[in-house]
Amino acid sequence: MRYVSVERTRDGMDLDPDAYLRQLPRFAESLPEGARRFATDPGHYDFFGRRCVKDLKPARLASGETGGSRWLELHLRHNCWKHEEDLTIRYSGVQSLAIEPADQGMDVAQLRDVMLDEVLPHEHGCRHEIVCLSGTLVVTSQDLAATWLHADCPEREPSS
Repeated sequence: MRYVSVERTRDGMDLDPDAYLRQLPRFAESLPEGARRFATDPGHYDFFGRRCVKDLKPARLASGETGGSRWLELHLRHNCWKHEEDLTIRYSGVQSLAIEPADQGMDVAQLRDVMLDEVLPHEHGCRHEIVCLSGTLVVTSQDLAATWLHADCPEREPSS
């Protein structure tokens, strides 16, 4: 990633979105509408917030074509101890998709938990990079639409 820092340390992972958050006001208006709304959501990098992307779990990736334009849909499952919703990101006008390590093919579940992500302007619209425990997913598209949907979480204890 260009601004967001995700580094393995002896003690675990060091995650720092601060440089990205400092730069975001400079390029936010250059992002397509959906990407801008997702990237600038106040809860996006709030590690204690319910809509922080950290700890979501990539579940599946669907793709198709509509009217000659390629789309992708990434489904991310909640973490019962942190989230109350699943996140679906639909990418429209997809130019490219890269999953590393490449031997995982389209099985995004093998990427494991999301550490952090970064959405940047791109000549085709936007570039969304998601760093996970076991790999990285990068999508370049015209735009994206992020939708949070309530998830049942039987592991979570009811509040009193």
